[in-house]
Amino acid sequence: MACVVCLSDTVSLVRAVREEIATWGHTLYPFPCSRLNDALRQAVRQASPDVILLELTGAIDNPHIYFFLRADQSTRNVPVIFLSSAPDLDVFADALGADGSLRVPFERSMLRRVLGNYLDVPHVVDTPRLEVPHPTIQRYTLLLRRPQLMTMTMVTAPPGW
Repeated sequence: MACVVCLSDTVSLVRAVREEIATWGHTLYPFPCSRLNDALRQAVRQASPDVILLELTGAIDNPHIYFFLRADQSTRNVPVIFLSSAPDLDVFADALGADGSLRVPFERSMLRRVLGNYLDVPHVVDTPRLEVPHPTIQRYTLLLRRPQLMTMTMVTAPPGW
């Protein structure tokens, strides 16, 4: 079971990530990304994450959190994935050296694909569906409705057999 830290101030984003992470059996620790203080630093260190999701918003200047994550000894080698709705997200992620990026809003399959590079994510497999002809189902149903033609009775052997 892996630990994922999500630094985001968007409740709907955290909820979507939590639902998906929970289905995989991993643990999510959500933290706000609007301010970097000692309490946040200590909480991220204690979580010892395997992957960090960092939301970048236009209203909040939060690349400073990314710099903290890369400078801190305990999170220096942890993959950081940027989440943002900004049109230049890929350019920004490449410039800062993020391990990945995901445009918000995202489909769950995209989140699964991005996190699958760093976590054990179960793969969804389509199971083949057996097509049974309708007449076969009708015949089987009729057989189940028939009264028992034979009843089993217990016959005991006479003494001395």
